[in-house]
Amino acid sequence: MVNDQDYYGYAGGVLYVDLTTRHIHKEPLDIDLAQKFVGGPGIGLNILNKMLKPNTDPLSPENVMVFGTGPLLGTIMIGSGKCYLNTKYAMPVSKDKKKYFIATSMFGSNRFGPMMKNAGYDHIVITGRAEKPCYLKVVDDDVEICDASDIWGRDIYESATILRDRHRGRNVKCGIWVIGRAGENMVSFGVGFADDWHNAGRFAAPVAGAKNLKGIVTLGTKGIKLANPRKFKELADKKRQEITSGPNYQQFLPFGGGAHGKLMQDTLVGLEGCSGGMCACKSIHEVKNGKYKGTRFGGAFPSFAAIVHMELGIEGYPDNHGPGFRFVDLANKYGLCVYTAIRMVRFVTTLYKRGVITKDDVGGLELKMGDIDFYEAILEKIVDRRDIGAIMAEGWYPMSEKLGVDASEDLECGAPITKGVDVLMDARIWPSLLRSDNTGLSPAAGLSAILSAKAKQSHSATLFTSREVPFSIVREDTNRMGVTNEEMQRIFTEDSFNSGRLLRFSEDTEFACNALGICDACLHWLNDPTRDIPWLSELYSAATGSEITPRELLRVGERIWTLEKVLNLREGFNRQDDKIPPLYVKNTEIPLKSRDGDRYLTDWFGKRLTKEDIVKMMSDYYEERGWDVQNGVPTKEKLIELGLDYLADGE
Repeated sequence: MVNDQDYYGYAGGVLYVDLTTRHIHKEPLDIDLAQKFVGGPGIGLNILNKMLKPNTDPLSPENVMVFGTGPLLGTIMIGSGKCYLNTKYAMPVSKDKKKYFIATSMFGSNRFGPMMKNAGYDHIVITGRAEKPCYLKVVDDDVEICDASDIWGRDIYESATILRDRHRGRNVKCGIWVIGRAGENMVSFGVGFADDWHNAGRFAAPVAGAKNLKGIVTLGTKGIKLANPRKFKELADKKRQEITSGPNYQQFLPFGGGAHGKLMQDTLVGLEGCSGGMCACKSIHEVKNGKYKGTRFGGAFPSFAAIVHMELGIEGYPDNHGPGFRFVDLANKYGLCVYTAIRMVRFVTTLYKRGVITKDDVGGLELKMGDIDFYEAILEKIVDRRDIGAIMAEGWYPMSEKLGVDASEDLECGAPITKGVDVLMDARIWPSLLRSDNTGLSPAAGLSAILSAKAKQSHSATLFTSREVPFSIVREDTNRMGVTNEEMQRIFTEDSFNSGRLLRFSEDTEFACNALGICDACLHWLNDPTRDIPWLSELYSAATGSEITPRELLRVGERIWTLEKVLNLREGFNRQDDKIPPLYVKNTEIPLKSRDGDRYLTDWFGKRLTKEDIVKMMSDYYEERGWDVQNGVPTKEKLIELGLDYLADGE
């Protein structure tokens, strides 16, 4: 049994659940492993390394899902509600459907993660497949696989409400992670949600659905012990004071100006954030009148409604905002990725207009741009896998192959796709949609999506373009990452930076934050003062009683990033899979039309790029990581340097 006195910062337990045999057991957290990886996804990836055989079908019972936390999660630390989910995802990354990636999904929570730790578990490991729909109840030492037949088929919010009422604590609310109908029917771009409004695992829901797992309930009363609570509070309070006294502090994600900003303010009915407070990054909005009165949606991007109207041709925004709210609300209830849903609907609607698909293909529907009734119907078809929806549910590459039109190359209606995933923030247009008149393939908003396991865009001061962030802020942000003077000289010139080299340290910093269980972007991404490696190393030491230098904490992030890369090498990945989205390549030569004229793909500074420029960025990135540049993989020497000898030996 785990002795709670042996752990500070950590809960001290790992819970293993086999849904096939219904066997449940607990093991003590390996404290040596925890110190090597700090916590979070590094532990989960090590578990996958031991338990998941290469080339396992992601929808098979043999796939493994690992949920977990870090040593600062659930404390008074700012943004300390960040959980992780490691698994092999069911999104095909090649047209022949023979390769799937292993990756980390980070998600916020205000109850799920803290309640998991308070119940005594840093990590929950789920294998197998239940005979019938189930959910996992984790209430302190009372762990049970429960029948979910009454909530199977219900939407995200209905299911969460039922489970929350069923397992209501005496003084506190339980935490909930749950999937919707999209996950139940194994739609490739299904997502899970935590605590209602936190998107928790893009593309992870079909893995849970294949296991007949509807969700997880967490509730704990054991508390979290800190080694030096007084020092921890002093460090946390000092940073809070620094943030709140700063001129740019905002309590929630700003909506921007103009008619859109006013609409978002007028429709705002609630704000949600992670535990630790200070930033309510999830805003909840409601239609106040008209046909869609009462329709709500929430999440980190209130501009979803505007994107729906622009991408899908619904006229009259913002006065006619109801259809956009309705689309996002439905996607959330079904547990679909809103981004992918918008782009896929646009894609098939355009193909219908071209005559590539017919009315028979879509079950007799008349597809036309701007028709919200059709959009509602097509979302229903996707989650039920009917007609054209069955093809869309398989993912971008299988759909493109079956329809004979490659969405990753179609300038009119396609999407930037890498490793089978459409990039969230399209570097050609994203900032111009929301805040700025220019765009760019920055380290965070473009390059990171190409190089990560599942098109994840890393957070840093370069997330948006130079009109949003002064160049000096980028240097300041990089300094707080704990980068040495020698490394700074490799990254920066007097008025520029090397995108590939900068990205390496942004990613390492992000994974260091993930390991701690905190949000690396809790103050809206730009110049986030909590992304401070020296300060975080002090907090970790105060929480756990284990000393760690800033450089070693940054090295932890590098270690986790490298481990994730090696696991994907075993799945058959190499540098060729770090594929530049074909639409980006086309945009280096073919302009996009905008209100400001022809627009070509540029870097963060607005300089027009060529394909060779992007390839050079990637090579600089590999070199800065100390990897084999030609193949884009870690060398044996690098693995040994990071203490990953067991990977170097192929264990």
